[in-house]
Amino acid sequence: MSAEDRTLIEYIEPGPGQWLDLEEGLKAVLRPDHIFVAAAEHWFAVCSGVTGGGLGRRRYFLNRQVDLSYNEARPEAEMAFFLEAGFQEYGGADSGDWAGLMTGARVGDAGWIRLTRRDSRVTVIVTAGVNNACAAGITPCCSLEGDGSPPGTINIMAFYAHALSAGAVINAVQTATEAKAQTLREMQILCPDTGVQATGTNTDALIIAAPDRPPLYPYAGPGALPGYLLALGVRHALRRTLERYLEWQKNSALG
Repeated sequence: MSAEDRTLIEYIEPGPGQWLDLEEGLKAVLRPDHIFVAAAEHWFAVCSGVTGGGLGRRRYFLNRQVDLSYNEARPEAEMAFFLEAGFQEYGGADSGDWAGLMTGARVGDAGWIRLTRRDSRVTVIVTAGVNNACAAGITPCCSLEGDGSPPGTINIMAFYAHALSAGAVINAVQTATEAKAQTLREMQILCPDTGVQATGTNTDALIIAAPDRPPLYPYAGPGALPGYLLALGVRHALRRTLERYLEWQKNSALG
């Protein structure tokens, strides 16, 4: 029996506007223009997004869908205004409680999955569009002003049921990135500029978060249990959302 066979894999299909419990003290809701995850207490998190970037303790996590024509000169300020206007009861971006991502991909097509094995569990939520797929170190550096092409971003949010050390949280970033690149290879996603195998897009972002709850795992590389579950979750969730994206893209081309 393989490691995957010994893992409980649960696909989650959230109803629009309906809160669902992801973990003890963690709930999420899918709305037309965002996925919002709220924790009852602060979780230790790493974020590479426009709001709450870096390592810190966060309570609220957002993956926001923006229009394909979005081209704000100061996205941090625009995102802060969005939070102030739509999430007043949770405090604004200046509270330090937020970690936020942006995407041009459709949040309604996200892949949601929860994986459990022994005493480790992680919920992974992925949105994806690959119009601007790129190969890291091969695709030429793009202008900050953009080239007018529609944005496509792979955003990964992962929430553990238990604590991770600070090193393990950073380790998890590496693990999720490796799993993303492997999935794109398997799905034969290519960089449109160079024709080589894509490793991601040029605007990918992620959030990894864990509560102060035992057990505490010191590592989250691909060979450690939390890292294995994360990588497997990214692969399943990314494939699920990319299949939906590619079907939407095909139907859009047909008119």
